Amino acid sequence: MTTPATAFATFNVLSYRWTPNEVLDGFDRLCADGVSACLTELKRRRRSHGSAAIDLVETIPLHRYEAVLDRLGAEARSRLGAVGASLAAGDLPLPEQCRLVTEEAWRLSRLLGPAIVTGFGSIPYLPTTLSEQPAAARLRAIVSDITAGASARYGSAIGCADYFAGISDMSFFGEAAESGLDVVARNTPMWREGIRWRKSGGLANIRTINIGPWGRDYHTPLERLHIGHAFDVLLQVVRDVCAALLTKPE
Repeated sequence: MTTPATAFATFNVLSYRWTPNEVLDGFDRLCADGVSACLTELKRRRRSHGSAAIDLVETIPLHRYEAVLDRLGAEARSRLGAVGASLAAGDLPLPEQCRLVTEEAWRLSRLLGPAIVTGFGSIPYLPTTLSEQPAAARLRAIVSDITAGASARYGSAIGCADYFAGISDMSFFGEAAESGLDVVARNTPMWREGIRWRKSGGLANIRTINIGPWGRDYHTPLERLHIGHAFDVLLQVVRDVCAALLTKPE
């Protein structure tokens, strides 16, 4: 039986109102709680089998990726950058690229395990919603007015939600907190070589809404679309929203 030297896992997180730092803080706490529970169970098993002579570590440290990176000197950082550039030129998915860079950063840091390293593994999709700025408030009022009368106007009820529960380009064009990118940049191993994002002005911050079709099981083999809504109601809604924005005064 062989114990692997490393294990790697990635998770998709629907963040809504959470900032990237809050997402990472929460994940760090989950990891710390999991490690604590694991060590407690191992100690219990050791006592129950009379194996007190077997040494167990008392704690397992948790490092964010940026903390591992801070231990590297100029030469080690250059070598790590070369690894990242080589991976960026290939066709591995970003999470796999980040895994390999993390393992190389750990090796170069000369830190000893067991340990946990946390960070981000891909491009962030920041949560966006309409702000309280006048232009955004005007757009919200127009949409609310149109959806409130949707049943009478289109013969179909239409609802509004503050957030779209999926991946959307609104994360780059909509109103989002650019300050959240700082912690993402520091803790994404492929941020410089594989993810080229401006340090400032990287988000459009345009008031944005998503008027979309209705269906079931999207992004699965069973994905299906309500044709009547998509090719009749939806077109009318988009038309009416655009007309109201163009004709109603600011």
